[in-house]
Amino acid sequence: MGSDASVKAAKARRAGESPSRRAMLTGVATLLIILLGACAKGQGERGWAGELTDRERSDIAGAFPSEAAAEWLPLSEIFYSKITSRRFNSRATFEDPSVRQLFMSVAGYSDYYAGLADALDLANIRYSRPTRVELLRAGMGESGNLFLELRFVGRNDLPLRWWSASLLRTDEWTWQEGRWFIVPGKV
Repeated sequence: MGSDASVKAAKARRAGESPSRRAMLTGVATLLIILLGACAKGQGERGWAGELTDRERSDIAGAFPSEAAAEWLPLSEIFYSKITSRRFNSRATFEDPSVRQLFMSVAGYSDYYAGLADALDLANIRYSRPTRVELLRAGMGESGNLFLELRFVGRNDLPLRWWSASLLRTDEWTWQEGRWFIVPGKV
């Protein structure tokens, strides 16, 4: 068996690679994989509401019934993740009943949809398809409704611009009849 190890070492020397160099390269590769995994995990832990302060959370919890305070965060995350899962200015997205159910009327949904599709286009987000939506702030308005400050980020649609394009937007949510609804803006 000792001769097998010496044969491998001789082949490695002929190939220009020593066993210690191979071990070092393996160690460096392993370290890089661990660091990349830690960075990705750190970004994922922040999550949907990672930017919200404890004060914002407590203000919302105090302003709405406990059921509403418990539902708005997961519901908003689901809604905005559906926007990033496909082109926003497509008929399939417009006709998605899981997105429509958060609006009081079809006309309200149409107004919101048209406004957001236009804003994404004006922000030069390629194919009107944001790659992520970030919740920056949440707070109460004078109307008693919940306001979410959002950043929509996507690939830049302008030529020779490799960086991302973004859109800052505020959406209004209201709690009525035991449900959350999105209030469309003016078109």
